[in-house]
Amino acid sequence: MLDAGNTLFGRMLALQSEGRVIVDAMNAMEYDAMTVGATDLTKGVSILLQRAQEARFAILSCNIVNIEDEKPILPPYVIIERDGIRFGILGVSEPDVMRFAPEDVSRIKVLDPVATVQKHLPEVQSRSDVVILLSRLGLDEDKALAEAVPGIDVIVGGRSRNLMRAPERVGETVVVQMGYDGEWLGRSDVTFDAQGQICESSIQMITLGPDVFDDRELSLLVDSYKKRFPSPTPGTQ
Repeated sequence: MLDAGNTLFGRMLALQSEGRVIVDAMNAMEYDAMTVGATDLTKGVSILLQRAQEARFAILSCNIVNIEDEKPILPPYVIIERDGIRFGILGVSEPDVMRFAPEDVSRIKVLDPVATVQKHLPEVQSRSDVVILLSRLGLDEDKALAEAVPGIDVIVGGRSRNLMRAPERVGETVVVQMGYDGEWLGRSDVTFDAQGQICESSIQMITLGPDVFDDRELSLLVDSYKKRFPSPTPGTQ
């Protein structure tokens, strides 16, 4: 279960809780990884790093780095093993990821996404059977990256908010997106041949409409946060 970023902030409850309600919910939903988008830095670097410590899933970015030594502030990738298969999940953020960030972002900078993915990819490949890129670049940029950097099996993308009813294939890479704002859940199925090449891929688009009942545990979690952080009365500060 993966998320392509711009996840922690946006709604009032998320802002009031400094992203805690989102991380708690994603923990309960057993997410595996997300990458960092611009709104995830809305409260600054320190708050993002606090939420990353509380997350039971990986919050990734290979190209947001400390300005002094150019080391990533978060893990660039994570290896997850399921049923004997090693999935290497690499995260990349958009070049203008700091556009909503407060002053404390002066301690970080953003490296070129294509060059940085290219730098980390060999290490991820050496440790995994399937390479997945969580990308905050946008669909056109994802396709260009797939063409420029061979060796990525699947790109799960965001930012351009495309609701893709079928995967796109660029060389040996499958590119998918699934809308925005949690209105849809995408299930991507990919089949590999004996040589490790993708021979088939598909997307199942699941609309999270009124017919999908709320999970009781998550409903109670949201209610508890609403009590802790009541909505401001209109006209008050």
